[in-house]
Amino acid sequence: FGSSRRAALSARLLRGARGRKPGFPRGGPSKKASAPRPFRPSRREMAVSALQVAGGMMGGGPRHSFAPASTLGVRSLREDYIKPVNRGDIARNLRIIEEYLERDAAMMDPVASEERLEYPRFQHLFATGEMLPLQVFTAALELGPAESLNGQSLPFDAEVLVLRDNLVVAYKPLVAKIRKLRAREIEDLPMRLISNFARAWTAFESAWLRNREVHAVHALQPIAKAILALEPLLLSLDKERLLPWPRVQHQKVVTLKCLEGFMHALSELSATVLPSLSRELDHDPRLLLLLEHVLSLRGGQGGFSSCLDGTSATPQVSFPDHQVVPKGMTKSSSIGTLAATAPPARGRGLPVDAYTFKLLGASVGDAVAAGKLRPETGNGQAGRAKLVMSGTIMEASRLRGAAGPAQESDISRRSASHAVELLGAFEAIKDLLLSLKSTLERVDPALDRDQAFIGLLQRFERCSRRAKRLLLEPDNLA
Repeated sequence: FGSSRRAALSARLLRGARGRKPGFPRGGPSKKASAPRPFRPSRREMAVSALQVAGGMMGGGPRHSFAPASTLGVRSLREDYIKPVNRGDIARNLRIIEEYLERDAAMMDPVASEERLEYPRFQHLFATGEMLPLQVFTAALELGPAESLNGQSLPFDAEVLVLRDNLVVAYKPLVAKIRKLRAREIEDLPMRLISNFARAWTAFESAWLRNREVHAVHALQPIAKAILALEPLLLSLDKERLLPWPRVQHQKVVTLKCLEGFMHALSELSATVLPSLSRELDHDPRLLLLLEHVLSLRGGQGGFSSCLDGTSATPQVSFPDHQVVPKGMTKSSSIGTLAATAPPARGRGLPVDAYTFKLLGASVGDAVAAGKLRPETGNGQAGRAKLVMSGTIMEASRLRGAAGPAQESDISRRSASHAVELLGAFEAIKDLLLSLKSTLERVDPALDRDQAFIGLLQRFERCSRRAKRLLLEPDNLA
């Protein structure tokens, strides 16, 4: 019975094997056996692998080059090194590394980058003569993704951030080795670690200084534009002294255009370093002309002198006239005479002398009668131009010097004080910009942290706002 049962079972298996295709199990091919599934590591396995790679890099593993490569775990290292308790060790460790570099200088590449000598703006970082300055390494530890200059956020290149991380990674194994060296557990530092750190330092320093120079050039664009706008203004003022009458009047129009361009550039410069509440939002160059005219009617102000001397004699400059005169009526004889004899202004408005008379009660005729204004007064024959514009006869002006001085009003005295303050602030800004003309490659781009520069700008903006509120319509109507 047992043998017959085994024979029947063998015959059944043989019939089944003949009916199936070779290579497949019983029942035909299955979906699971059709193709092997690809290996897909889990998220946990991927995270463990990444941490192992990062740990190998921070542990001083062999690195053949310092090409940009992403690193992990460096942020916590930077935060740990920058703590006050660890700051003192950084300077000591850098001195020890520098001693080894000087000892084996013949066997290693130079550490200092070419940018140290190429960019004089950052010479103060290397003024001590150290090969590894503490300020550079501290800046690497504190380096963020962007640099803030004059209220602008200027991002660093991704290469700089990676090279920063590489520098910190190369520094970490040296910290442990130096600790053992000071404890006399080892006799010497591994030259491989020192060489890796030196290469990482050079690569970071080069890219970091290049990025900072690009940021500095971008941040200094407003002050460079102001200097470029100031130069043609000064050249035009010098040219006025050389031209004869009446060609000098055409040059005064050019000077006014240059003054408008400079005031626009100065407004942009103030907007980059001063908040809107601390500056005049709309600079009007006519205010400077008006104040220069006020001083000229007083015969000057002691020993005060301004480069804008004589600009108030520029023709075709109009000031607002909000006084409505009904038909059939005329203005007062003084204002009517001044407006009638003045050349036609651009658009509707009053010439500077008529506007000054309406505001202060002083005119060119009064100044001539008091002996305070003569044909030769002012740059570019400004006195002669004002006599012509006001209709005063030049021969008669030489006979009026014996007249006594007219009584001065309170607003006239205040306007003279504002004129000296604003034109003096303008002179200070001009002198500062001229002094920076040849040293822009050394100027600190953080202008908003320069207290002397900010003080001069704030003084000019404050004087401009006060004078505009007192003298220039419609601000003085509020």
